[in-house]
Amino acid sequence: MKRRFLWLAVTALGVGLACLAYAGPGRAFVRGHVGDVAAAMLVYAAFGFTRWPRRVRVPAALAFTVAVELGQTVWSSAGRSGAAALVIGSVFDPWDVVAYGVGVLVGVAWETGWPARRAAR
Repeated sequence: MKRRFLWLAVTALGVGLACLAYAGPGRAFVRGHVGDVAAAMLVYAAFGFTRWPRRVRVPAALAFTVAVELGQTVWSSAGRSGAAALVIGSVFDPWDVVAYGVGVLVGVAWETGWPARRAAR
């Protein structure tokens, strides 16, 4: 089961790096929101290495990501290096919270093997 979370983390990092490298149309959407989906997937994968059951991991991952987003209402990444700005973000955006929810749902689907299990029926 831990291998599944490792592959989720690797995939999330790959999607995140692809979002950073993307320079085509809709770059702001891809980098901002698809990148946030990948970030939430990575957080969920990290919580997957705990002994917590899914019913604890899901709200914990959501709480962590939303806390970072809410923190952006009181801090700013202005003047920080690119890496710090990337990790903590720059401004609060409620659509980011939606993206985090999608990322956690992707993590749950990945963990449960939902698409593959559904196709096998």
